[in-house]
Amino acid sequence: MKIGSKYKFSEVEKRHWDQLAEGIGLARAQAKRRILELAKSLPPTARKLQSDPGHGFAGHAVVERIIALIEQRCALTIRRLAEPAADAENAAEPST
Repeated sequence: MKIGSKYKFSEVEKRHWDQLAEGIGLARAQAKRRILELAKSLPPTARKLQSDPGHGFAGHAVVERIIALIEQRCALTIRRLAEPAADAENAAEPST
């Protein structure tokens, strides 16, 4: 699946999420908010499922690797979506 024009997740930047939002008819701000919500909630949800004895995921190396990837990619997404906001704030400040 591609996000914006990228197939490799490691190459996805904020502009690609913006392209995705436009492509599916969402406002950029709305999409960014939802993507950030998901990126923040997915890792703890995955860990909770892993630790739930009813699912039988605890102690499985493959499940641990999947969760590690979820955590890494969510952290990357949060960083990349937050970076331009910080740059925009700095650019908006009047210079002295």
